[in-house]
Amino acid sequence: MEGGGIGEPAGMGARLGRSTLLLTGASGFVGKAVLSALLMGTERVRLLVLLRAADGEEARRRLVDEVLTAEPFRPIPQSLVERMLGEGELEALAGDLRVDGLGCRSAEKLGDVSTVIHCAASVSFEEPLDRAIEINGLGAVRLLDAIREAGADPDFVHVSTAYTADCRVPRVAEDDVHPGLADLDPQAVLGAALEWRAEAEADSGARAAHFRRDAERAVAEGRAGSVEERGEKLRRRWVEERLAERGRQFAAAAGWPDTYSMTKAIGERQLLERSDRVTVVRPSIVESALSRPWPGWLEGFKVADPLIIAYASRGLTHLPGRASNPIDIVPVDCVANACLAAAAFPARGNRCVSVSSSGRNPLTLGELAGHTRAYFRRHPLLDRHGREIAIGDLRFASRSRALLWSRGREGLLAIGARVAVAPPARRARPALRRNTSLARRIRRMVEIYAPYTQLSCRFDDSGAQALLAELDPEDRADFSFDTGAIDWTDYLERIHLPKLHQMVAERLPGTARPA
Repeated sequence: MEGGGIGEPAGMGARLGRSTLLLTGASGFVGKAVLSALLMGTERVRLLVLLRAADGEEARRRLVDEVLTAEPFRPIPQSLVERMLGEGELEALAGDLRVDGLGCRSAEKLGDVSTVIHCAASVSFEEPLDRAIEINGLGAVRLLDAIREAGADPDFVHVSTAYTADCRVPRVAEDDVHPGLADLDPQAVLGAALEWRAEAEADSGARAAHFRRDAERAVAEGRAGSVEERGEKLRRRWVEERLAERGRQFAAAAGWPDTYSMTKAIGERQLLERSDRVTVVRPSIVESALSRPWPGWLEGFKVADPLIIAYASRGLTHLPGRASNPIDIVPVDCVANACLAAAAFPARGNRCVSVSSSGRNPLTLGELAGHTRAYFRRHPLLDRHGREIAIGDLRFASRSRALLWSRGREGLLAIGARVAVAPPARRARPALRRNTSLARRIRRMVEIYAPYTQLSCRFDDSGAQALLAELDPEDRADFSFDTGAIDWTDYLERIHLPKLHQMVAERLPGTARPA
């Protein structure tokens, strides 16, 4: 790694301030955290923000109206933002990572780029494989190619995920390369995924009568929309669910938890083969901020949150895995700070940096359940009638047993909803349908998250510690990503769980009292 030599500015902000930095993914959770940290912690850096848009005018509108109005930018003086926008130090570029050349009409500006922080990604675990590979597998190299075509060769910070590695070993090295990559040709995978989509679309046509019957039944029961609209919605959902399941099976056969981690692994390999100036930042499960822009900042429910809320509301009772398995969580500001440090201190040659906690400061599933139980016993959620929900104990089981329990519950509720036809029972049908829908979501959670909750590996983060040591003492305090220093009781019960409680209260009024 390069340290601050003679004549080199020691501060991270000053080092970055000499560059033209391109950021992608600024409309997402991690991207907003990175942009906020850049605006608060750098000096006279020129920031180009690539956003999906038809042209530069739309990109600027998205930056000003959608990104800079978000919560993490409220502590930033408006006068600073306006000055940077006016003087060209903060500028939006239109581009699409799904297209070769990015469809960028301001390609000449890419020639000024000296540093890239690439946060853009499809982060859904249920994304069909064709869409996931376009963004996660091929987007980074399209970006690098476009910048090189414009005449630049930047240092490249690529935000990936810790789960690209082979997690079937006890301790995962930061630069682990999954053996399954040797058999994956990105273009061949994309071609196969497109064929699956064509097959699913064709098969959905043969099920048109089935979708129409379900739509007619729903409209007859008073649900919104026409028969045609509901039928088309049901058809699209069937296609997407079929493609998501097929992609998940493909990824599992190749050794990954899902298409997200597999396509991110493909993206890493593509980029590392094309450049020797890459830092791959591999965060684990990214959750609410520890301190910046403020403790608890969170945008939407993240990976662990649906499980936590389902448990707190007594929907989830059985979880695949062991209580002793680590659940690797990192605050979003740790990830953003690591990205800034990697950009300010580029490596000589490629490197991978794991922003993870299980290697030095493990939190187990049993401990997470204990913190959740302790917090929600003090601050319980409320049911639809305003009654407190008494959180119980979470049981750990094998994947098959947990699925058996969730599927059995779903099946019994579905039968109850169908047979409730007599007038006294008919009044219970709406509640039965709600509970059936909830049981279906719980079953899907078990299926989707089981590959993660069953993991027993721990991630090494020695490279991240070495990178942190490059920073001067003031920056190490202001931009820390030392996950070994996190107090889990404090973070979970004072910061993260209260934020989830608040979000549930805001989204579902009447289901939670202010904590």
